[in-house]
Amino acid sequence: MNTFNQIQIIYIPWWARLLILALVIAVVGLSGYLLYEALFNPARDTWVDAAAILLAVVFPILIIAIVLGGGAIGDQSIIRRTEHILRDTIPYHLQFIPEEAPKFKDFRKIRRSPKTAESDLAAIQLFHTKGRCYADYRITVPRKEEDLYLRMRVELNVKRVNLNIVFPRESLLRKMEEAGATVTLPEFLRKQFPHSLEVEKLQADAIEAGSSEGGGTIAYRFNQEFLTRTVDGKDYIVVVATTRVADDLVWSPSEKVFFAQDLMFMIRAFMQENADMFREEKPSA
Repeated sequence: MNTFNQIQIIYIPWWARLLILALVIAVVGLSGYLLYEALFNPARDTWVDAAAILLAVVFPILIIAIVLGGGAIGDQSIIRRTEHILRDTIPYHLQFIPEEAPKFKDFRKIRRSPKTAESDLAAIQLFHTKGRCYADYRITVPRKEEDLYLRMRVELNVKRVNLNIVFPRESLLRKMEEAGATVTLPEFLRKQFPHSLEVEKLQADAIEAGSSEGGGTIAYRFNQEFLTRTVDGKDYIVVVATTRVADDLVWSPSEKVFFAQDLMFMIRAFMQENADMFREEKPSA
């Protein structure tokens, strides 16, 4: 890790940022006042030196003291930044899962991209507790026909991500019965997403083979065995996928956005391929 990466990994809490901002305003204002008095009041011409010392010596020392005293470094910095990805970055991008009805305009008349109406965004409910490297999400995707619902867990372990996609077991068994399926439940569920799963498998194979086409790609390897989990007295089938992510994901803004947007596109692909699998299990308020 180079010096720039070491500086990047320092996590500065909001109160320290506000303190630094207030200090910047105060020091710049005081230095400006000293310089003004020195220029227009001959009796205070030495105040130029005071203004220079304040800006060149005292100010940097105060900033460094605040950063080192209030910032998180090392393990704590990684934990804080992991929490930020789980709590802010991922849910922000997941809300854009729904496709938006296009309203085309002449590009010469567009000065700023309009905001998506809140009613057209996915509703994201989040469960996360301080210090933990995973979070649970309940996603509601609005549609004209019928809303879609998804439970999901993201486990972010610095350089590796585990993704849990959760389906109600009772609902899956009912769909199997309606379809007259004679295969096992895992086989039935895999058959519902042949295209999306195959794309992820091809990308994962390319990355493992060292193909140049797989470079810079996030590809999830889906476990052939499914888990069973009981939540609030209901049984769920958990599809587990795992992928390796960039080594600097937790502190690189570009890697964080890349990961969150890629996750959003993948979930959208699953919902578009077979929306019927996500029509049940409405999240409670």
